[in-house]
Amino acid sequence: MSLGAVSRVLSGDKTFVVRDETRKKILAAAQRLNFSPSPLARGLRTSRTFTIGAVIPDLDNPIHAQILKGAEGAAAARGYSMLIAHRFKGATESSLYERLLLQTRVDGLIVATMHDEHAGVATLAELGRPFVLVNRKAADVQHFVVCDDQGGSKKAVEYLYSKGHRTIAHLAGELHRYNAICRLNGYKDGLAACGLDYDPNLVVEGGYSQDEGSQAMLKMLTAGQPLPTAIFVGSLLSAAGAIKTLRAEGLSVPNDISVIAFNDGSIAEVLSPPLTTVRVPLAQMGQIASDTLIDAIEGRDTPVQMTISETTIIERESVATIT
Repeated sequence: MSLGAVSRVLSGDKTFVVRDETRKKILAAAQRLNFSPSPLARGLRTSRTFTIGAVIPDLDNPIHAQILKGAEGAAAARGYSMLIAHRFKGATESSLYERLLLQTRVDGLIVATMHDEHAGVATLAELGRPFVLVNRKAADVQHFVVCDDQGGSKKAVEYLYSKGHRTIAHLAGELHRYNAICRLNGYKDGLAACGLDYDPNLVVEGGYSQDEGSQAMLKMLTAGQPLPTAIFVGSLLSAAGAIKTLRAEGLSVPNDISVIAFNDGSIAEVLSPPLTTVRVPLAQMGQIASDTLIDAIEGRDTPVQMTISETTIIERESVATIT
């Protein structure tokens, strides 16, 4: 058998027709010799690097680590490596996309940051490589994978209501961005489902970092409004910041104010008290995004616009029951 035929069998080319007996012999010989196909050789043949890029907002947020874990595992299973870039101070999203696509020559991008959706999508389209948004979506984007932010946020409010809370506040993200809008809408949906009125004075716009959560919590405490009995916080890190501020102001969680956060992670277990959260399948989102991107790179470019509906309340100790 020719070297070309052997190469096609070892590369897993499903379009190459060969007898099963011959294929088994080739694979057995490769296993004996501890042979594996060379990504470099494949790249020279196909003009691809067999590397994908992932762009995340920052390295501090454990939510992005869960997404990347799923994405990298799926990429490795299909013979691809992954390069990761985060938006450091002074860098624009456009510069990150250009650096990964043009300088490191990745074959496509997973994008988990989109501060300016219109500009970001326009830049990606101009660069002409496949990309998938994860934990984000924007108009006229062919591929995205998100979770049900709105439904999960509604579930958080309903959970607080089931524990006897009737004055429920919300520390939101930046309200011009996709996730923050969805979570605010879910908060409103939850109030409506429980027969509670929406009060804009109970919503403070902040962000998703620990410092932003701390500042938003302080703003709520000093606004001169009656204190809520419970707070739904838009992210895990901002909830950690909110709890820090509550403690500094002499308030106890959950005895004075209960706290629940969107997204779950190991940090929730080590906070004091351990934090009740809304868990969403972040690693699964990363896996689907990676498979979708590789399909597009390899020419199977069927649009994937997926919302994963699974959300789960993880009960810990930061929510008290009011009787």
